[in-house]
Amino acid sequence: MLRSSVKLFNYRIYLKEFLTIFFCYLFFEQCLSWIFTQNAYLNNVTVKAICIGIYAYVLTDFKSLKVSEKIFVGLFTILMAKLVFESLTYFKAPFKYFEVFTVIFPVIYTIFIKSLFRKLNADILEFVAGFYLIMYLVFMALFGHEFSFSLSFTSYNTGPFSGDSRIIHAHSIYMMIIPFLWYLHRFITTQRANAFFLFVLCFTIIVIHQHRSVWSCAIFASLVFFILLVRTNRKAMSGLSAFLVISVSMLLFAVTIISSTSPELVSFFSDRFSEILNPAKEGSTGGFRLEQTAIYLGYIVEKPFMGWTFEGYQMENPYVDWWESGTGHHFHQGFIEILFYHGIAGLLLKYSFLFYLIYKAFSKNLRKEAVVLIPFCISGLLFSFNYTLPLIFWGHVGMCLYYLEKKDMVYYYEKGSDELILKED
Repeated sequence: MLRSSVKLFNYRIYLKEFLTIFFCYLFFEQCLSWIFTQNAYLNNVTVKAICIGIYAYVLTDFKSLKVSEKIFVGLFTILMAKLVFESLTYFKAPFKYFEVFTVIFPVIYTIFIKSLFRKLNADILEFVAGFYLIMYLVFMALFGHEFSFSLSFTSYNTGPFSGDSRIIHAHSIYMMIIPFLWYLHRFITTQRANAFFLFVLCFTIIVIHQHRSVWSCAIFASLVFFILLVRTNRKAMSGLSAFLVISVSMLLFAVTIISSTSPELVSFFSDRFSEILNPAKEGSTGGFRLEQTAIYLGYIVEKPFMGWTFEGYQMENPYVDWWESGTGHHFHQGFIEILFYHGIAGLLLKYSFLFYLIYKAFSKNLRKEAVVLIPFCISGLLFSFNYTLPLIFWGHVGMCLYYLEKKDMVYYYEKGSDELILKED
């Protein structure tokens, strides 16, 4: 019986597999889910339900996982058993605060995405890059009418929105680094004009939304990208030279024009950028993060290994009273969040994927997809000093791990048979 299929990612994929990728991967990007529902509560409930389903699936598919993946799933399951026991003991409910689970769930989600792409033999990075660019344009066309450089407050303050005239939260703008690096790589290796245009578009998007955390990560990821590119592809040197000449010339030209027509805009962006180097500036979000970190480090030291879990979640916020009681602590620092709730054990379990990618960055034989994704994923360590990493980020980490292990597959006809056989090349 024929199965329904769609053409996607430059190959034909069965509809069931496409729906799996859409709802278990792409839908976790808040901008996309908002376009469909425009309801933050519904999106949160849907994502939680999908997460439970993903964990159940990973457990039933345990035998097909690789040894290293089984170890991570096993450790996560032990941690879950501990949390369920605590919840039953103190609250008479199997899981009192689901958010305590979601903080550590990226461990399972990373493994799930990696194993899913391995089963599909997927090659979707190019699609993901295009997806983010198109999604951004659609989202801004629908909801970006209040955008301005003024940083004034807007009526949108939930879901993917930043709550000010930048419109989109740093979580989503951060993901634009993927197409930014992808089209940069494509231009350097092919020197096609359309690739450079798309790179400039991504660069402009990152700049105009003024999220300094994203600026820092983009700079860091670019530096790592150039290092990996030079180490793994000597032929790219000519393209890299052409890129530097063109981009520097265009940047100088743009700054000259803007400074002569709108000098206040140049001054505005200079002041914004300077705050990256001075995060403790009074009244800045960087100062808020530093103060929050200093306060919560005192609690982390009290329970350094396994964290405060449910007891910490229901604790009154020791820093501000902006948020309702019983809604957690709304951390603006990923490392502090995981250390507070799950301690050093949780930190090592969750961030070990990124530490492993740092190790793999020293490899000389890397696929082009890994050259693009490793810098982005490693920059998550920097982003974690400013925000908690969104769940979709860990899906991209899973994709990166998949590409690191991916072997090219070819179809061939077995002798004496009309059946196509898939094998590693």
